[in-house]
Parts: sequence; structure tokens; C-alpha cells
Amino acid sequence: MKLTYDDKVQIYELRKQGYSLEKLSNKFGINNSNIRYMIKLIDRYGIEFVKKGKNRYYSPDLKQEMINPKSFIPLSTRCNLQNP
Repeated sequence: MKLTYDDKVQIYELRKQGYSLEKLSNKFGINNSNIRYMIKLIDRYGIEFVKKGKNRYYSPDLKQEMINPKSFIPLSTRCNLQNP
């Protein structure tokens, strides 16, 4: 099951209130070790860390241009990449 940001916050708060990993695991349908790992990440980096960032969008034309060997040099220059 994929967790929402609100689910993650709720899991974190319930764990800090003393709920067991097993109880949280059963309630949210995820593995104990995943909950433990998420709690450690939040403790270390803060609650905002578990917020999912937006994925970058690359147009199909740009993707095709990236895999075309003839366009490698101009594309790398345009994208400000180092020459290999």
C-alpha cells in the first residue's frame, strides 16, 4: 500500500505516542522494517523529508534527442554537461 503524506505523519505521531511497530504495521498494511526506517529518516531530517517531490517531465522529443548519438555534442552543450 502506498502511503500519503498524511499517513506518514500519522504513523510518526502514533509511534511517538507509544504505539508498537506491529500495531502500526497491521493498521497501515506495511512492513515493520519500513516503518522503523521511515521513523529514523523523520527523526534525522524532519517531517518534511517524507513529502514526495514532483517528478521532472521530459518531452518525448527531448528523450529521443538524448538517445540519438548524432545529437550528443549539441545536446550536452545545451544542457551544460561536461564532455565525457
